[in-house]
Amino acid sequence: MSSSKEVTLPFTREAALQVLEWGAEPDSSPHSHKQIAEWCDRFWCQYIDADAPPEIEKLLPVLTDVETQWDLYLANTYSLEELRSRSFEGVVLPPEWFKQWLRTAQAGEGR
Repeated sequence: MSSSKEVTLPFTREAALQVLEWGAEPDSSPHSHKQIAEWCDRFWCQYIDADAPPEIEKLLPVLTDVETQWDLYLANTYSLEELRSRSFEGVVLPPEWFKQWLRTAQAGEGR
């Protein structure tokens, strides 16, 4: 899979909510679901070996779920050859998933 243009927001709660809102409205989003999943991955990787503030700690399960579901969706939808050769910029996850992730993140519950 090739890399795509990165979401360049800081790793904050507000930015995470913005990114999830973009995912929930893919037709008006400035970023693809691939870019959003990659940003979520980079965000939670920042805290693999570090203690996160409580407001970030609550977001990490949601961000991990976004990235994991992206990977699972691709693995279950495309062949190994396609996974190696396509960019996936046009792939759209169900917006309902992002709406649920957004609700969970706004509630501060995580999973």
